[in-house]
Amino acid sequence: MSAHEFKIPVIQTNYARVLVQVCSDFGLDLHKLLEESGLPADLMQSESEFVPSESIKRLIFLSSTQLGVSSFVDILKLAIGQRILPVILHQFTRYPTIGDALADVQQIFRNDTPSSNVFFVQEHGHHWFCVDSLGEENPYYQWSEAFAIVYITQLMTALLNEDWQPSSVKVKSRDIDIVKQVIPRRCRLFVENEYTGVQIPSELLSLPIALSAKALSEKPALVEWHTSFTDTVFEVLKPYVRERDLTIEYAAELLSFSVRTLQRKLTKERTSFRKIRDNLVFSVACELIEEGHSLTYVANQLGYSDLPHFSRAFKRVSGLTPNVYKLTVG
Repeated sequence: MSAHEFKIPVIQTNYARVLVQVCSDFGLDLHKLLEESGLPADLMQSESEFVPSESIKRLIFLSSTQLGVSSFVDILKLAIGQRILPVILHQFTRYPTIGDALADVQQIFRNDTPSSNVFFVQEHGHHWFCVDSLGEENPYYQWSEAFAIVYITQLMTALLNEDWQPSSVKVKSRDIDIVKQVIPRRCRLFVENEYTGVQIPSELLSLPIALSAKALSEKPALVEWHTSFTDTVFEVLKPYVRERDLTIEYAAELLSFSVRTLQRKLTKERTSFRKIRDNLVFSVACELIEEGHSLTYVANQLGYSDLPHFSRAFKRVSGLTPNVYKLTVG
């Protein structure tokens, strides 16, 4: 599936768990982090395979505010280098040289996160490892660029199996206070560019990839990326159904769309937000019933004011009352 087909910015849930857990280990309140960043309350147990990337950006911003920029940069390097990179490094083992891998880096990262926009370009005789992310208007965009720079730096360190630091960096923003704290003092920094980029010296491209055995985690299970927009919306929103009344306004915010754009995209696939929400509620209701919970508990968890209201909604989707469904799975 091409990135153009995968329009919803998401990241793997496992990566989100790593960042939340590391921040929690350094003293931040886990439940408060999840609530304020907009991540599902049951993130650490969730079976959903991905979460909105906008929530992760918010998590990084909030955590850095509480821990301080300098301390959080160290935490970010630790999380990326020791917990996040080892998962994706398996995809680099089939390439003989660093140049071979970087030439294919767009496909490598699309396999890992289809909504990502990562690429390798040559400009005026220089090679750049680039990331283009949305949301420049957000107050935490500087952290998006800082995260990309730290990630690329840690990745090059792993591929070379030695400490590596960039000598030139490009950013989209003109605000650079945070970015300056993740690059060496003598690193050249260019602002207001088309994308975030780290210059890779030409002499490194012919070097063999030198991954150490300890740099690799266990080979990760294949994550199933849904092919349709509707399926992806369903998967991303499902963890939020148990928490609150899922309005189209909140759904659009989670998915980084305007309400009108979300409605238009769903209409294009011959569905609507109401249909998706009804099916989400039905899916989660079935899971809760199968777990043995009472119907009153299920109705309450899904935000219904009373059991009859829930029963009508359940029957509208399934054709069965929840009492009948409970008997069939009991």
